[in-house]
Amino acid sequence: MSFHTFVEHVRNPYFRGEVDTTTDFAKMLDECSDEGLVKRAQQHLTNLLTAQRELFSIKMYAAIEEYVNNDIFLLLSLVADALHNMPQYLINPNKEELKVELLRFYQLKELILQYISEFAENKNVKIVFEAL
Repeated sequence: MSFHTFVEHVRNPYFRGEVDTTTDFAKMLDECSDEGLVKRAQQHLTNLLTAQRELFSIKMYAAIEEYVNNDIFLLLSLVADALHNMPQYLINPNKEELKVELLRFYQLKELILQYISEFAENKNVKIVFEAL
């Protein structure tokens, strides 16, 4: 995967901040209660931290270079960015704002999975991001 391909297919669409409210994710989020939205945000934060912990320990202790490379960390950095506002909603939930944040996260996740499918040399990386 090249950095320029990553920027074109994942980072730039995410940073444009456009939210498609016609997707299945948007419909699903509309049906969630406030508590359901908060639980989703909590779960995604937990999954991100778990993925980062596992990848960092693989890199530090097992040194599996072909599995853990810079592309994974670029992708995880965007996921962390997408989830960075979630803690404030876990304390002080605002259903409409939380729906937008979750929708942005789901759309980023789809961009990442599509990017991995099309451009990743190691397709096993997709497993890490599907679990988020």
